[in-house]
Amino acid sequence: MALSRESSSKSNTNNTSAPLPLSLSKSISRMSSPPTREEQRFDAADPIIPIAHIKSNLSTQHQQSEIEPVSCRNDRKTRTQYEEEEKNLCDRSSSSTSPTGLPPSHALPSGCSYGPVLTQTYLDGTNLVLEPELVSQVQAGGSDEYRLLWVDFPPLSPQNPFNFSKGRKFGITIVATLFTLQTSMNVGAFSIGMESLTRDLNCTREQAAIGLGIFNFGFATMPLLLAPLSEEFGRRWSYVIAVVLYGLFLIMMALSKNLTTMLLARVLQGVSGSVASTLVGGTIADIYVPADRGLPSAVFAFAAIAGSGLGPFFFCWVESNPKLEWRWIWWIQAMLIAALIIPIFVLMRETRESIILRRRANKLRKERGLSDGGRYTARSEVGKVNFVQAMKSSSLRAITFLLVEPILLFFSIWMGLGWGVLYTMVTGLSYNFKNVYGFTTNQVGCAYISITIGTLIGFGFNFVQDAIYRRKVEKKGIEARLYAPMAAGLTFAIGCFIFSFTATPSVHYIVPCLGIVIIIAAVFTIYISAFVYISECYGSYASSAIAAQSFLRNSFGGAFSFFTLQMYDALTPKWTTFTWGCVALLLAAVPFVAFYFGPQIRARSKYSKILMEEEQERILRDKQVLDGMG
Repeated sequence: MALSRESSSKSNTNNTSAPLPLSLSKSISRMSSPPTREEQRFDAADPIIPIAHIKSNLSTQHQQSEIEPVSCRNDRKTRTQYEEEEKNLCDRSSSSTSPTGLPPSHALPSGCSYGPVLTQTYLDGTNLVLEPELVSQVQAGGSDEYRLLWVDFPPLSPQNPFNFSKGRKFGITIVATLFTLQTSMNVGAFSIGMESLTRDLNCTREQAAIGLGIFNFGFATMPLLLAPLSEEFGRRWSYVIAVVLYGLFLIMMALSKNLTTMLLARVLQGVSGSVASTLVGGTIADIYVPADRGLPSAVFAFAAIAGSGLGPFFFCWVESNPKLEWRWIWWIQAMLIAALIIPIFVLMRETRESIILRRRANKLRKERGLSDGGRYTARSEVGKVNFVQAMKSSSLRAITFLLVEPILLFFSIWMGLGWGVLYTMVTGLSYNFKNVYGFTTNQVGCAYISITIGTLIGFGFNFVQDAIYRRKVEKKGIEARLYAPMAAGLTFAIGCFIFSFTATPSVHYIVPCLGIVIIIAAVFTIYISAFVYISECYGSYASSAIAAQSFLRNSFGGAFSFFTLQMYDALTPKWTTFTWGCVALLLAAVPFVAFYFGPQIRARSKYSKILMEEEQERILRDKQVLDGMG
């Protein structure tokens, strides 16, 4: 039975000492019914996560006492009762008389609910941009009282990205990860083609290696702007524009006549290709609930790492052909990316929830105006500032996350080391096998397949981690994602030690290749587990969190590319890899600390706790939460 506002208020008064269950938090009640005078108080929007003004009371509510699992609340309502009450609350706005006294015929569209009364004070505090005629009425303070009418998704709405069909989700995931695969192949392809490139452009080996490093710096810096742009205008057009630009810069690379043009093409490739590194994580978080993100995230991670081995494997044959060489490496990639443009345009759909709801709110405003006693408004419109200011604050979001969120910072450093070692392998594998074993270009290209094999093994272990997660999540929460990386941190160091002590002429080349396989399998496991863990910690702002770790990770990769060959010359491959193995052994403590102290760390986090609660409420409202996730 539906709860009336009076009974709900009374219940809250009588039980102030007990924390509300997450599915019936005060913020949810305010979404579903007219607010009381107390609830109309507006907290200023946080410039880093504007949703904080909606969730500020929720975070305060949970600071006093820990929320116990639903399964342990023997003296309270069952989960089914809470979900039924939430359904009634969500449906109530469509069946009740509006606060302005309008008859039931003016019931709100499904998914919409009454918000606070529009006053000049409220407008001054929220930066909400209204239509001129409505602004004049609010300022005049006439007899008509208008409210905000919150626009959310109707129950089980197909417009909700969580409710996309399996086929649509599959199509979105595949085209996005294919873009990731092609940008990943770029790195190894450049490395295998360096010999003919240095000859034709009349540059040194070290100068050519700059092209590998600045590609990564483009990958690192652009996401700081790219993620906010996608959160402002949507993900779909970010993909479409990026894939077109990326193809054009591949052509620019193929046509380069000097070192300067080549380096410019490389940094622009990194800037446009960074979409494949940053937005895919946000897209997966948009369309899959946390329990279902394991497999699509693993596919994405496979594309991001395996391509580093597939690129040299495929293009070594192009490099070794005197009629083709490095220019055709880039012409072929341009053809591959051109073939991806139409599938991305056709299959990619907008997945950013705030963008879809803003469009729905705008449509309702055009169709219904003020006839329902208020202005249809998406929550993301509240606290929204002008575009320039939004870009400034949004661009700082990823860096802010990196500086003030300890879990994100330490995972990013750990992943950065893994990425640096990966680029050490990509840059130096040709150096190792040509100098140590006398390999030809084609033989070196075949040795790169060790990277892909390692990725496949890591991909397989992801299913083991996923099975563990499903068994342990009810007890351990999102820390159940960390069993595999705890093991991978140790095997990462072991792989480095194997490679460092066996890459000698007296040991068969298959042994150091085995070390590479172990390293890459560990790096993959670390990458995918941290990727999903961070996505769950930062919910709807997963892209900004991933942009932060991408910045540090690709900065490490770019930096390692600059000095890898010099380190090999100075220290030899043996002691270079041994050094990184020792560092990896120290950083192996990161997942253990997160596993045992993650909840306490997040409880002291300024942003993660709010965003995780917002993510959980979003799932609960759509009736897609699984056991143990509430």
